[in-house]
Amino acid sequence: MVATAIPLDQVLNLVSDTLVSNYRFHPAGYVTATFGEKNGPLAAPVFSYRVTSEESVEIIDSDGRIERWTGIRVEGDLLHVERDCQYQTFTIRKPAP
Repeated sequence: MVATAIPLDQVLNLVSDTLVSNYRFHPAGYVTATFGEKNGPLAAPVFSYRVTSEESVEIIDSDGRIERWTGIRVEGDLLHVERDCQYQTFTIRKPAP
């Protein structure tokens, strides 16, 4: 099994003034997400994921579509990733009890 740089069982929050994009990767191979617009509608799906290398994962939805996160690196409490051909930064925090 390939290890990933993504911190498991931590909440990843996209750094954005307008968008909500939160992910929590679980060791069992699924990821819970919340995304949408700030002050707007939100969706909260559950996806599966697979680690393709220490610096990349694929997130798979129920229709089999794949979103690739590459170039994953952690710097302190920030996670940097290339996603959908865009560089994005997420804050890393422990989930609420």
